[in-house]
Amino acid sequence: MEPTPEISEAIYRQKVLRARRTPPERKLLAPARLYEHARSISMAGIRNQHPHATAEQVRQLFQRRLKIARELDKEL
Repeated sequence: MEPTPEISEAIYRQKVLRARRTPPERKLLAPARLYEHARSISMAGIRNQHPHATAEQVRQLFQRRLKIARELDKEL
């Protein structure tokens, strides 16, 4: 069941008001926190795929994946 336009608008309005109340320093840190969260999830996935890898090997695999992702992004 799809929300009504009124409900969608109310939800959007609440999100905007919450964003406006967020302190600037928290807004400034949001991208770094998001990156760190995504990095930790990626590292956990690599550790799961390579259970015997050392911490350094996991870091290298992560760096390699980032490089590949950047190269693919350039192609778009």
